[in-house]
Amino acid sequence: MIRISSSLTLVLSIFIPVFWFVFFGSLCLFFVLQDPEDLPFSNPVPIKIGFIAFYLFFGLCIYYFLFQLRRVELDDSYIYITNYFKTIKLPLDQVVSFSTIHLFGMNRVKVRLAYKSSLGKNIRFICDKARFDYFKSRIEPLQQ
Repeated sequence: MIRISSSLTLVLSIFIPVFWFVFFGSLCLFFVLQDPEDLPFSNPVPIKIGFIAFYLFFGLCIYYFLFQLRRVELDDSYIYITNYFKTIKLPLDQVVSFSTIHLFGMNRVKVRLAYKSSLGKNIRFICDKARFDYFKSRIEPLQQ
């Protein structure tokens, strides 16, 4: 079995979202629930609203871009997809199409499955060029 997705997947899909939502969420909650007299601002209401908006905006960005990343592995006839809590095994012919976006030296790959699995119909992962070329060489012959 060959791992296709990057080893950064664990950090990007688990650790960064947990740290953001737990630690920055606690800081945001503390800041919002603090008495206005205890804060060093003359009018803390706009600062609190801005802080909440900042937290929610980056929370949505983390959910959309990072939390949906999956770990992907291939063997001779199956693709293994995991979110580190649940793993599914699908035949390679279940991959209908795939597309890629090149970001910061990595490829963000979106795989569309024939049927909705327990991890969804669209699977996203990041990989380097060599692993993407291997993935492409295994999937493209099956799509013709």
